Amino acid sequence: MGFQAWIKMLGTSVSVKRTSRIVLCALLALLPVTVWLVTEFWRDAKLVEITDDGRNKLELYRSNLQGAIKEHEYLPITLASDKRILDLALYANPANAAAVNIYLEKLAADSGASDIYFMDKSGTTIAASNWNSQASFIGRNFSFRPYFEQARAGQTGHYFAFGITSNVPGYYISHPVRPDGSEFQGAVVVKTHLETLVQRWARGSESILVTDQNGIVIIASHSDWRFRDLGGLPAKDRPRLIASRKYGDYPLDPMPLLAGNWPKDGDLGTLTLGIPSQNLSERADDGNVTPLNARPQTSNGTERAKAEANKSTYLVTSSALPAQGWRMFLLTDKSALDQSVLSAGLMGGAAHIIFTGLVFIILQRRRAMLEQLEIRDWSQRELERQVRLRTADLMSTNLRLAQEINERSRTENALRTAQSELIQTSKLAALGQMSAGIAHEINQPLTAIRSYAENALKFIARGNSDTANRNLQRISELTDRMGRITNNLKTFSRRPEQDNQPVDVPKQMQTAIDLVLETGRAGVTNIVMNHDDTVKPVIAEANQLIQVFTNLIGNAVDACQNIDDAKIEISISEREDRLLVKVKDNGHGILPENLPKLFDPFFTTKPFGDGLGLGLSICYGIIRSFGGTIRAENRPNRGSSFIVELRHDGMDEQAAENSISTATIEAAKTGNKYPANAEEITDRTGHTIPHT
Repeated sequence: MGFQAWIKMLGTSVSVKRTSRIVLCALLALLPVTVWLVTEFWRDAKLVEITDDGRNKLELYRSNLQGAIKEHEYLPITLASDKRILDLALYANPANAAAVNIYLEKLAADSGASDIYFMDKSGTTIAASNWNSQASFIGRNFSFRPYFEQARAGQTGHYFAFGITSNVPGYYISHPVRPDGSEFQGAVVVKTHLETLVQRWARGSESILVTDQNGIVIIASHSDWRFRDLGGLPAKDRPRLIASRKYGDYPLDPMPLLAGNWPKDGDLGTLTLGIPSQNLSERADDGNVTPLNARPQTSNGTERAKAEANKSTYLVTSSALPAQGWRMFLLTDKSALDQSVLSAGLMGGAAHIIFTGLVFIILQRRRAMLEQLEIRDWSQRELERQVRLRTADLMSTNLRLAQEINERSRTENALRTAQSELIQTSKLAALGQMSAGIAHEINQPLTAIRSYAENALKFIARGNSDTANRNLQRISELTDRMGRITNNLKTFSRRPEQDNQPVDVPKQMQTAIDLVLETGRAGVTNIVMNHDDTVKPVIAEANQLIQVFTNLIGNAVDACQNIDDAKIEISISEREDRLLVKVKDNGHGILPENLPKLFDPFFTTKPFGDGLGLGLSICYGIIRSFGGTIRAENRPNRGSSFIVELRHDGMDEQAAENSISTATIEAAKTGNKYPANAEEITDRTGHTIPHT
């Protein structure tokens, strides 16, 4: 880098340093503006959030209040058409009144209503649910109550007030009684306690209050807010309301409003409330309210001084209840908003300071970057030259790789051709082995047929036609069995149709034993069967079950070759909802490594040509089609056991319809790579491999 370049960079560095100082001072001067903007934005956003949240909460509280009011609204309407009430309205005799008293008492207890009573057309109570209490309404006249006037006018009356007799606030619902459909004969009234709702609100974390049409707080989460004047009750109306005892003995003192106004529907207002002298912040444990005239009195000046000293500012949201003429207010403590806005302002100021620092650092780094610009320019040119050289090398390498890929493709084609020829050879070998296995399976019944045929000729020559006919019948059965043996090879490609019926297992086992003994296989004659007399039938196909038992006994006979004391024991017993069949021998046993593969198709330990390895696989498929299981295990001393479990109820229809071939099931169970219904399989590379 030349001398002139260094001079230029030095001048640039000084200019950047001066610019950095100017920008830093400007950003620090804008810090108060940033804090103000952040606080105002955050305040507006939080106010919108509080407004939406307040509306949602008010909707929930309003639904809660209306639900409590409407809980018993149906009762006066229903009772107004009740025959007992109608008869009492027409014939007000003591007997009818006594019966209605008991009925209303039970109805009030069942419905949870405070009181239920019936007034005649003059407003005198002649039946009530509290007839048996000291504060009974019987004989009391409530014609002065607005709800009676509303019922007399043919309307359903609604009214909130303290009870004249009970001095307990409640919500009154009335309905006119017209026995003949037109003439007013009285009114049914239901009084609902709202104190349970008040107690629930008092235990909550929200500040909520409800005013009636006179602007008097009738429900509130704070106990000392109740029955205070919220709307500025006119002086001329105050004596009348106090005299009516609508609000009990409460003097209807105004709410300690220090600043602000109560908002209208949907608006968000801000107001300041002082804590009353009676300790507004304390909530009664039981939700009850102590009248103000029962508390120690203080002067207005003293009370306002205490309220000023303990004031709280609230964000207020309101909602109207048009049906009752009430209004609901939700009060949210503004201190939480102020703290949030203060925190947002501090965070905004901190972010502004951090931003200022980052700008200063960037400007300083820019000066250093300008000094390195020329060096980077040279480096860029050198890099481009190296990229061109490397690109040429890569193109040469890609050409060599393409040539190698073509050569490998030719080699793979040659291997695929050789593998196809190997597959064809293996298929022919498998076909020969299968033919030998089929001949082995059919040889047993053919031997029996030959024996029965020779005996039949002898019996015919002797004139013993009955015995000859039995031998011919057995020849016919063995012929059918040979057909079934060949057909069972189809189970490796599809599920055969079968007619499952209740089968006597010991009987079929005895048939299989006779078949093995008559053929004189391997000279084993010591075959013993034990079974319980209470063995129940199983759902299966008899011929297929005989085939399974014959195969298992034949395998046991083969296992006892060259054993002097060869013995085969067969036991049949009940196990819960299944039948357990065990075929045990004292032969040479099964090698441990062969146990998992016994039921695989084409697996055999016999010499080539002596068996196809399908017998046990076919047995497995038949037993599975019956809804049972089959397994093999070695005996502790010597020999092996084959255990078959069969269901008394067989396989359900869905399982039978969804069942698949024996070979497919076993292939899925053991991971066998030789499906029985296919001549070849495919390895992981996509090449075909013949099975044996």
